[in-house]
Amino acid sequence: MSHVDMVYDILQSVGRPLHISAILTEVNHRYQTSLDRESIVSALAKRVARRDRFARTGPNTFALLPEKER
Repeated sequence: MSHVDMVYDILQSVGRPLHISAILTEVNHRYQTSLDRESIVSALAKRVARRDRFARTGPNTFALLPEKER
C-alpha cells in the first residue's frame, strides 16, 4: 500500500478532515510506519491541485473529495 493510499484509507474511515499531524499519528498507529511529513504534504498537495481524491480544507488539513467531484 502506498503512503497516499494509507492516508486515503484513514480519511475514508474517519469521514472528516484531519490535520496532517493527526494523519501521521494514525498512520503510525494503524500501519506501524512513519511517514516523512514534508513528503506526504507535498504528495497530497499535488493530488489536491489535480482534484485527485483529496481536498485541502485548511492549513495542513486534508479531506476526501466527494465522489461526484472526482
